[in-house]
Amino acid sequence: MSRCAMVVAAVVVIAAMPMAAWASPSLLGPTGLLLIPTAEALGVSQWNVGASVLASDSEDVTALYANVGVFKGLEVGASRVKPEGTGAETFVNAKLLLPQPMPLELSVAVGVIDITDQVDTSPYVVASHTLGGGLILRHGALSSPQVHVGLGGGQLEGLFGGVSAKLGDRLEVMAEYDGSQINLGARLPVARNVEVTAAALDGLNDFGVGVSVGSPW
Repeated sequence: MSRCAMVVAAVVVIAAMPMAAWASPSLLGPTGLLLIPTAEALGVSQWNVGASVLASDSEDVTALYANVGVFKGLEVGASRVKPEGTGAETFVNAKLLLPQPMPLELSVAVGVIDITDQVDTSPYVVASHTLGGGLILRHGALSSPQVHVGLGGGQLEGLFGGVSAKLGDRLEVMAEYDGSQINLGARLPVARNVEVTAAALDGLNDFGVGVSVGSPW
């Protein structure tokens, strides 16, 4: 089975589960889409933990991660990332939401991935905007569309961005450009406060899957 077909199969199997809602981790830890961060953060004392596997023809990468909302607008976390055949590295990450100057559906955050420079310190600024309305599709509504655009250094390689939306009331679909490649994926609930993310990565040549558990809102 191709990696893209595996993504589709994962979506079909768990699409019927009830939805949980919180700021979700990316496949490498910090809250965001698939690999890129967004201007969303955990609230005070909220947390999530997760694990993921990113598979490619050259090597597999496993990751364990946890995030917590320290105070209003500030999220900190750590990711333990291990490429196949090499030692693991621990990344310390932080994200700060900036105060909104006016009541718009726009949020802006600044953050750093790998603060201690274990591999490549990656500062970034990112904005997320919720669009009005949505699309009515044959099998349900595509709602809560969001656009995310950012600029980063290090692993983020300059300009990055993505779009996300809810398909029906259970499934979140995502597409992003991580600074070098296009990634597509979906995020689904499998139990109360538990989500699974499946993705086709690196120009749709690689595959990633992760599971996360988080505190309720």
